[in-house]
Amino acid sequence: MKGQELRRLRKALKMTRRELGEALDLNKNTVARAERDELPIPRVTELAVKYLLIMESKKGGRKK
Repeated sequence: MKGQELRRLRKALKMTRRELGEALDLNKNTVARAERDELPIPRVTELAVKYLLIMESKKGGRKK
C-alpha cells in the first residue's frame, strides 16, 4: 500500500489523521508521514485500515 491509497481510504472512512491514528494506536504524525510515503506502511496497518472500511460499510457508514 502506498500513502496515496492510505489517504484515500482514510477519507472514505471520513476520519481525520488523529482519529485513524487512535483507531490504529498510532500518532497522527505517523499517519501523515505514511500518507506522504515518508514511512513504509506495514502490512498489518494496511489490513487494519481495510478491516475498518469493511466494518464501516457493514453498519451503513459513519454518522457525524
